[in-house]
Amino acid sequence: MVRKVIFVGLAVLASWGSRWPSACADASRSCGALAGARGLTGPRVLAGANGLKELGALAGANGLANSTRSAKADTLVFVWWNLQNLFDTVANSGPRDRDFLPDGPYRWDSKRYYAKLYAVGRGLAAAAGGRIPDAIGVCEVENADVLDDLERRWPPEWRLWRLHRDSPDERGIDVAVWYNPERLSVDSVTWIHPAQDYPTREAIWVRWITNHGDTLSWIWAHLPSQRAPAPSARAEAIRSIIEQAPKNLDGVVGDLNEGPNGPLGTYLRGIRMRHLPWPHYAGSFAYRGRLEALDGVWVREAANWRATTHVVPLGLSTSPRLGYQIRGCFEGLRYRGGASDHLPVCINVEVN
Repeated sequence: MVRKVIFVGLAVLASWGSRWPSACADASRSCGALAGARGLTGPRVLAGANGLKELGALAGANGLANSTRSAKADTLVFVWWNLQNLFDTVANSGPRDRDFLPDGPYRWDSKRYYAKLYAVGRGLAAAAGGRIPDAIGVCEVENADVLDDLERRWPPEWRLWRLHRDSPDERGIDVAVWYNPERLSVDSVTWIHPAQDYPTREAIWVRWITNHGDTLSWIWAHLPSQRAPAPSARAEAIRSIIEQAPKNLDGVVGDLNEGPNGPLGTYLRGIRMRHLPWPHYAGSFAYRGRLEALDGVWVREAANWRATTHVVPLGLSTSPRLGYQIRGCFEGLRYRGGASDHLPVCINVEVN
């Protein structure tokens, strides 16, 4: 029998539910895995990993259903999204945090903050195609308080648990992942800091076990920006992350900040990973009227998976004069009121 698994690449969420103790706050930056919980779900699996939480979520997605509407009932739905500087309005993440305050250059007040949360929540629901997602990955989120606020903006039937901890990134931005404990159980999870000489956001490696007994081992990452001076910065970062991660990696998804044909792609192909292109749209980020594939999905060539992927055109427009544009929250310092300047990325995976 062939079972389908759908991954959707994005970043966002919302909930209710109680917090779990943050027993993993001091977990090692260099791959301190929370292991050995095979077959268990919920707080017993991670013994209260920082930010692990049961949450509720947002119902009824209007708009983009795409392939998830026609998916079978046992299909898993994953989402990845870069949320473009989802900060709260409180000075609690260091000097760079001050840009996103009411008196900062972005004039980031409560009205703009809650408008962004609402836009992100609606975008996430649309990307999930009206279904309860089984996992969601996001990046450029400030802290657990922001994730809590996001979770409150989606429906109660989304009862997901969260994998997150504060990273040492100088901008104060993190990667977070939610999952559905009724469909997936966590075998182990690890936060991995690239072996670089400056603090940056950590990647999340997680191995899930499905209800059918299959395992899914993925890295969710936000690699250094293109402002990093060395052309090989992203390749070096992902090499460091993968070398620290447990073996038998199935895939990598995230904002890789580089297309598939640069040094990063050369490295990943060298370790027998395969890039998944998407039809219809060439990329997930608009620059000077063109779409660029800054977000990406790579899978192990020898994996027992057949995979395809596509982007979800939330806030995307095009014109003969300007080309492609994505209505994000800001364009430079100009407020535009959208959800994010990145598009969500969706991945369809079939397990033999």
